[in-house]
Amino acid sequence: MSMCRRFMGEPVVRLVVTMPADMVAAIDELLSERPRHPARGCRSEFLRLAVAEKLGRELMLSGERVQPKRPARADV
Repeated sequence: MSMCRRFMGEPVVRLVVTMPADMVAAIDELLSERPRHPARGCRSEFLRLAVAEKLGRELMLSGERVQPKRPARADV
């Protein structure tokens, strides 16, 4: 795990993605046609945004809530 300034000191993990070349070409074409896209021409940012959007949608549809893990409290 490494630390990246773009994530304001939060821990980050690298993820290698393999996909068909035509899909990569479609991403490149989209990013070149839309210079104001939130990913701003960066494939990895495009994929990070896509994964975050998909994860949010899946969690919303399933009704699950993501809570930070807290240590168990001992009953007194």
